[in-house]
Amino acid sequence: MESRMRFVALRDPTDSWTVFDTANEGPAEFGGRVLIGLTSHEALRLAAATNDEAGCRKTNVLGSRQGQ
Repeated sequence: MESRMRFVALRDPTDSWTVFDTANEGPAEFGGRVLIGLTSHEALRLAAATNDEAGCRKTNVLGSRQGQ
């Protein structure tokens, strides 16, 4: 059974970005930092890093598996 992506990059209403933790249903934390108010580049990079650290399978920014 494959795991789902836990951390996703989301654009908020103020056009900044947040890394959202789908397990805890709130902003993710990484390295002691709450991942809100980010640029799109930061959010995508940090979502990938937090997913790698959590052992989640790799997905693209839309949440679909690579190769789909």
